[in-house]
Amino acid sequence: MKFLIHKRLVLSAAAAVVVGLLAWTAWPQRVTVETATLSQGEFVRELVEDAQTRVRDRYTVAAPLTGHLLRPRLKPGDSVSAGDAVAAIAPIAPGLLDARSLAEQGERVAAMQAGLARAQAHLARAQSALQQATSELDRTESLAREGFVSSNQLESVRLTRQQRLQELTMAEQDRNSTAHDLQRLRIGLAQAGWPAAQGLWRVHSPVAGRVLRLYRDSEGPVASGAPLMDIGNPSQLEIVTELLTEEAAGLPQQARAWLVHWGGAGRLQARLSRIEPGAWTRVSALGVQEQRVRVVLDWVEPPPAVLGDGYRMEIRIVVQQVQDARMAPVSTVFPHGSGHAVFVIDGGRVRLQAVQLRSRNGQDAWIETSLAPGTPLVAYPPTGLRAGDRVRTGG
Repeated sequence: MKFLIHKRLVLSAAAAVVVGLLAWTAWPQRVTVETATLSQGEFVRELVEDAQTRVRDRYTVAAPLTGHLLRPRLKPGDSVSAGDAVAAIAPIAPGLLDARSLAEQGERVAAMQAGLARAQAHLARAQSALQQATSELDRTESLAREGFVSSNQLESVRLTRQQRLQELTMAEQDRNSTAHDLQRLRIGLAQAGWPAAQGLWRVHSPVAGRVLRLYRDSEGPVASGAPLMDIGNPSQLEIVTELLTEEAAGLPQQARAWLVHWGGAGRLQARLSRIEPGAWTRVSALGVQEQRVRVVLDWVEPPPAVLGDGYRMEIRIVVQQVQDARMAPVSTVFPHGSGHAVFVIDGGRVRLQAVQLRSRNGQDAWIETSLAPGTPLVAYPPTGLRAGDRVRTGG
């Protein structure tokens, strides 16, 4: 009898253990989550881009003619005054003639000399004919006054003299044209030495400043219009960056900006000056076509003297600034339905709270909510987390 009672007790205890294990297995486990806190303060949204300095008024000095550039004496950083000679160019020499071409050109000159002699002979003949026609006209007019010559005969003599005058004019023009052609051929025969016989053309600086860049630092042939050097005042700097057109269109007037990673300590302050009116297409590193526009900013305080033209830095342009804003880390806000929501930790469980997302930056999201500052939130909520789940904080 005692054995049976003992056996029943053992079976009852085993059944209780099994039921307890089943209940423990079926009981919901706590989910480990990371936590963050709702805060209140100043919300700032910035655009972060690369920027560089640029001399405000840059003058590019170009070659005014094709020729041979002499070695420049100036170096980048040298000071120049307005009107100073900054480069010298020897005009290009004419092509030299070989023996055959020289002989052919000499024969052309001889032929043209003969043509000039013929033109001069025609001119002399025209002068004699005019002189004879003039004498005939004088004699005929004298006879006409005495009544020995008819009016028709007098008119014929006058027309003859007019024709001789026109022939003389044509002969003079032929003589002059032949003389000019002969001179042109003689110029072609002239093989003046270079550069001794050629004068140097001095290129002058349009403004006072310093040499920013030399495009040519050695002598050699140069084409007309080729850039030689850039001149400007390196103390007159502005900041230039390139933004997407939709970002540039949303910038407030005189937007504030901060310059970092410029090579020195601290941040430099700048302010929006202008947005250039023309945009262009640029292909990004991912192969996406972007419409970009150049944005120019001015310094709030004079820039450090160590900065020069074309120095690169990072710019942070303030696009939005709100005081006393409720802010939650961006890792706590997620899409929910047609809006956004957060998970609030309340009594060891999570509660779904809808919020209105107004804006966000790289770290914080500006939201409108009735939650008080300091409310604990779930950061990076797991995919399977649901409202009412029991949680324990893990960070």
